[in-house]
Amino acid sequence: MSWWSVVPNIGLAVAVLMLPGAAVAWASRVRGFALVAITPPITVSLIAVAAVCAPLVGLPWSWIVVVLLALAVSVVAFVLSRLLVKRHTALSAPIDWTAGAGYLAAAAIGAFLVGRRIVAAVGTPDSFSQTFDNVFHLNAVRYIQDSGSGSSLSLSTFTGGTFYPAAWHDVVALIATMAGAEIPVAVNVVNLVVGALVWPLGCIYLVHTIVGKRVAASITAAIMAAAFGAFPLLLIDFGVLYPNFLGNALLPVALAMGLKVLGLAHDMSLSRILDGMILATILAGVALAHPSSAMAFLAFMVAPAAYVWAKAFVSMGRRRPVPGLTLAGMLAALAAAVLTLVVAWKQVRPPEEASTWSPIETTGRAIGEVFTSSAIGRPVAWAVMALALTGIVALIVQRSRLWLVGMYAVAAALFIVAASVPFGGLRTFITGVWYNDPPRLASLLPLATIPLATVGAVVLWDKWICPALGRVSARIGAGEPEHGVSVPLACRLVGGMVVVGLLTFSTQQANVREAVAAAVPGYQISNSSPLITTDELALIHRLPQEVPEGAIIAGNPWNGSALAYAFAGRNVLQAHMNGVPPDGASHVFDSLNDAEMDPSLCPIVERLNVEYVLDFGHSEVHGGDHGYRGLDDLVAEGVATLVDSQGQAALYKVVACG
Repeated sequence: MSWWSVVPNIGLAVAVLMLPGAAVAWASRVRGFALVAITPPITVSLIAVAAVCAPLVGLPWSWIVVVLLALAVSVVAFVLSRLLVKRHTALSAPIDWTAGAGYLAAAAIGAFLVGRRIVAAVGTPDSFSQTFDNVFHLNAVRYIQDSGSGSSLSLSTFTGGTFYPAAWHDVVALIATMAGAEIPVAVNVVNLVVGALVWPLGCIYLVHTIVGKRVAASITAAIMAAAFGAFPLLLIDFGVLYPNFLGNALLPVALAMGLKVLGLAHDMSLSRILDGMILATILAGVALAHPSSAMAFLAFMVAPAAYVWAKAFVSMGRRRPVPGLTLAGMLAALAAAVLTLVVAWKQVRPPEEASTWSPIETTGRAIGEVFTSSAIGRPVAWAVMALALTGIVALIVQRSRLWLVGMYAVAAALFIVAASVPFGGLRTFITGVWYNDPPRLASLLPLATIPLATVGAVVLWDKWICPALGRVSARIGAGEPEHGVSVPLACRLVGGMVVVGLLTFSTQQANVREAVAAAVPGYQISNSSPLITTDELALIHRLPQEVPEGAIIAGNPWNGSALAYAFAGRNVLQAHMNGVPPDGASHVFDSLNDAEMDPSLCPIVERLNVEYVLDFGHSEVHGGDHGYRGLDDLVAEGVATLVDSQGQAALYKVVACG
């Protein structure tokens, strides 16, 4: 299958992620590039919240529920925006078509650079990651389609769980259903659009919020969005952590809105109350994509919020006399904020027994990897490092936006703790939100580095490159009055194109290439694949013709047989390795081949409706062996007959129990 064949699916994914949120954003009086950038996060929130609400009102999960919620929220947003924003202040800015073309070029550059890397990593649109987590993710999408419910409150019930953040699965299920696409195709299409469109747009918007709506800043941010192996590439390889991937991709817009609410945006806000409402809407999607991404938002906002509070506190202290009521209010606000953060930090996290990831390096090496943008052993990103350090120095020298350096310090500290601090209560308290997992925290470092690198690039452009271009233009006669406007502009365009080319080339080097190379094997299917081999996949694809609907297939989920549910739509006895099997299933897994001699087995088999066994042997995804010996030698023991086989993969029909 070629990527050209799924262009309509990609277009559908873009429309699904843009249109519902665009209606709400437009009703909220958001215009210009901001309208384009913030619509995907709003859409994700609409989809995830609609999925939670649909079962509560008795509606099946479909695009209709999303449209209904989008219309309702748009009406509320329209009314509130008219109350909060005067009309003449909302739409007074003239349209700058030149700047708009620059923003469009920036978005196109980001989409191309990130998109080509994702395509190279995945291979073909119908490939799928051969990893542990992907068994749950793919089966969860099928469960949403079959059950008609995509609620985060009940998504993992098919594995015996309860709550699981379902935003990513909801989006994929919508695309798979609306396009009639196979689940792996829908997965790759959604990941491509999120990585190549949502992420760069968010990075550009975040930079606009910090340094202003400059084309130079926009293009730099787009190039920087594609300059890291740590994100977005890492999370579609490691794990795979698709929900975390979506949550982190939404964070730039969430951070931008947070800065606007705090009054730290470069441009004046129309209404900070309205911005706060938009932020709350976006954070719902971030949290339902993955709670750890919402916690990352809180961590990143500590420095800006502390800066605003400290500035207000110092300003108040200069008054004489100091207003006692105001002082008490500020101290109470600080205490409430700290208490809220601590409580959230303790409560919004996985169980401590799940936070088992070990440190991977020394503290010195971890610090070095932060500064060189080479986290988890990737090659040094020299251009990114140079620009980011330039940005840090410039901000410190100018004593401007030091909270941005604080955000970087927070991201760095989180990674350093997870990567190098030994196990203990302190480490678990600080990074247990992310399972103490260094790759998860490495994926957050680009979010803090991109604004600094953009500040550095803008400083170099203003202080060095533009003056140099001016000297060049003067030497070729551009300083003459009749040419005083056109020739310098042409010179700036040519110089800018050269700089863009050099910046692109210098950032698309070993760091990114190695991330792609690391991801490629995980998406390749062969007769030695770790999860499902070519023969096993071929047999799974024949199951719809061989296994009737409603029949249950027993199999060892560790060897990939559980994906018969996602790929063939046939129910399996245990849908994920960590899933809780039905009562009695463990006895089937351990002793089915004794059914002729064990009278307790057939009642369990009949109650569970186990009619088939999918035998992929004992080669498991992590190289272990979790038993399931009761599924061996079924034909020899007279328990089952062979229905179909390919290579070492076999499908059996249970006959011992009638």
